[in-house]
Amino acid sequence: MRPAQKKAHDQFEAWVITPGEGPYTEVRMTGDAKVLLSVPLGEAKHAASYSQSELVSRLATRPTPDGAVLGFDLSFDGEGRVTRLQSLYTP
Repeated sequence: MRPAQKKAHDQFEAWVITPGEGPYTEVRMTGDAKVLLSVPLGEAKHAASYSQSELVSRLATRPTPDGAVLGFDLSFDGEGRVTRLQSLYTP
């Protein structure tokens, strides 16, 4: 993950994501973390639920330019582990 700024799009029900600078940081997810995808990921035509390993696999196979526009809201527990990941729709 890398921090980013998000603000509501002024014409659509979506977010404008401004990527942060610097290196990416690896974060752990709790075993029962919720993965909420608002948009399809990969070959799917509709948003779907994925296991954590399938989510990582699908993200790893995305082309790099597409990866730059993906945005996620993350919630963390007191130990710095992700407890909730929700995709953000970005036009």
